[in-house]
Amino acid sequence: MPSIPLTQNDIIFAVVGAAVLFMIFRFASGILRLLITRTSIMRFNPDQLEHVLQNCYTSFPIDSLNFNGRTFERGTPIRITTTRKTTIEGKFIGTNQSELICLMTDTSVIAQEIGAIHEIQTM
Repeated sequence: MPSIPLTQNDIIFAVVGAAVLFMIFRFASGILRLLITRTSIMRFNPDQLEHVLQNCYTSFPIDSLNFNGRTFERGTPIRITTTRKTTIEGKFIGTNQSELICLMTDTSVIAQEIGAIHEIQTM
């Protein structure tokens, strides 16, 4: 089987080309992640609080969350930092099978994709 002679320039070109392709794919995946990340916000009036809570408990039935070795229970005030560096503060309501976490603030209910959370702290 004949061998193909490779020069030093060929090897350098291959390394540089692979690095450029890697950076392009990494940039594209970051852009795609930003476009796909799900955050939903639903605003409510204070007189709707009981109805909204019942819907949240039904939609987010799992009452605890294990995140980076820490466990958060329903009703715990938490602060979430997302991968987009957005900070969300509210009371932990629950999670669901779709990998979403639900928080309640004074005026809204927020559903955030767990995969887009960078850090969770108790307040």
